[in-house]
Amino acid sequence: EEEEEEERHSFRARIDDLSLSPDSVCAPTWTDNHRLFMCKVHADASHLPLVPKTFHRLARDMTTTTDLEEFVEASVGGGLSVECAACSAKLVDKKAGECSIGCLPSEDFLETSPGGDFYCRDTCGAQCDPFKHSHHGDSRVIGTQERHEEWTPTKERALMSNTTIVLHRETLESDAVIFEDKTAVCGACSQPLGSLVKNHASLVALHDSVTTIRTNQPKTYLDTRFCDMGQFFALMILGRCEAQSSLKLVIRSLDKTPHILIWLLDSYVVLASGDLVDGSSPTSACPAFPAIKMLYKVFDAATAASDPRANGEDASVGLMDVPLGCALKIVELLLQSSHTLPPACRSVGQFYVGFLNISDSI
Repeated sequence: EEEEEEERHSFRARIDDLSLSPDSVCAPTWTDNHRLFMCKVHADASHLPLVPKTFHRLARDMTTTTDLEEFVEASVGGGLSVECAACSAKLVDKKAGECSIGCLPSEDFLETSPGGDFYCRDTCGAQCDPFKHSHHGDSRVIGTQERHEEWTPTKERALMSNTTIVLHRETLESDAVIFEDKTAVCGACSQPLGSLVKNHASLVALHDSVTTIRTNQPKTYLDTRFCDMGQFFALMILGRCEAQSSLKLVIRSLDKTPHILIWLLDSYVVLASGDLVDGSSPTSACPAFPAIKMLYKVFDAATAASDPRANGEDASVGLMDVPLGCALKIVELLLQSSHTLPPACRSVGQFYVGFLNISDSI
């Protein structure tokens, strides 16, 4: 009796913009009950080698169309409109010429500057040499620590960083924003929007993820600079990890409640999303895109109280406080990214595996 030959099926996917070298295949393994085959292989993107990138280079190369300085320069004289992203309530409504926009040198520039009315971009506070640190070397301001308007938000001037817009309280529409202690919430829907700037009670920093910022550009601020919210959050996380020199980051809401722990391991990976099809069928292209890959752990009340990384007892973990809506969006995006991975690759121990794309294509 002849043995019937076992029927074999082949499946394939075509990945655009990547060249794989068959001779470099190594570390083959089966996962997911011998259904999913995995291996390591050398890849080139458009005939350019894929190399590791530092956090600084990733953040610098991440924006899709324009950087912050170019956006601000293009918005000169175009007015400013800021709305609550949850309910579309008007927070700021300034016509052309009524409010200008400038750039902050760094995310926490106003909080780390030594004086409330003097900004010289130096941690010494101009005490070592007031003449050298004065705005234009004017001897008339020696020792007076006069205000540098370039770095000071006023009623007619707002300052932007990559993730926040800093406004003078008098720039806001009447009753549009309510202040609960140091937290700024929407007067219409009570959505947390940001907080008062440390040591500057007249300045409020609103987070870009929970507001809609418009100037004279055809698109909103986020749509102009980023391909999607995942790219915006990736830039925010990379910037804070670099600033705090830590690969671990706990994201908390403004009331100091921890929501998620992020651990960056592979800061730069290339992924492709698509379906395997029968080898005899025509295949459509699976677009490849770069992303940052991370382990993450979502906290509930019990785990937040017991985990030393969540309550500040682990000094190796950085902290980032954001509005509640921002924290929940990050959790949602990471859970969605984990769901797109094969089941066997979705978790490592007590952590889930997720990613945030840093561009829509290589």
